[in-house]
Order: sequence, then C-alpha cells, then structure tokens
Amino acid sequence: MNKLDSLSIPMTMGDWALIIESITSRLKEIESTDPDSTDEDVMADLYTDQQNLEGLLEYIKIEFKKEYGSLPGQS
Repeated sequence: MNKLDSLSIPMTMGDWALIIESITSRLKEIESTDPDSTDEDVMADLYTDQQNLEGLLEYIKIEFKKEYGSLPGQS
C-alpha cells in the first residue's frame, strides 16, 4: 500500500469542510457526556471513539491546510 501524503480521496473543499465540521460536532457531543450517568462500558467506547476521531481530525486538518492553504472559515 502506498504511503498517503495528501487528501487522496477526491472530494471538493466543501465536502472536506463538512467532514471537519461533523467530526468536531461529534467530539463536542462526546465531551459533553456525563460520565456519572453513563455506563462504564459506554464511556470506554466513547473514549476510544474520541481518540480515533481526534487523530483523524488532526490528519484531515493538516492535509486540508496543505491542499487549500488554510482551514475552513479562516483566511
């Protein structure tokens, strides 16, 4: 498998911006979950999801900036 060094999935800038917004929104939902009223297994799953989404979001942001010069909503 080739090493990925760019946004190799062909989508428009708007599509990538929407993905960034969606991941950010999901991370906010996870962060607002009350651990005292949520099952431990669910919290463990949410923690794993959070770690994975944070890594994915960081990668997409880096590649987006390389491709388009700045993050969505920034000039």
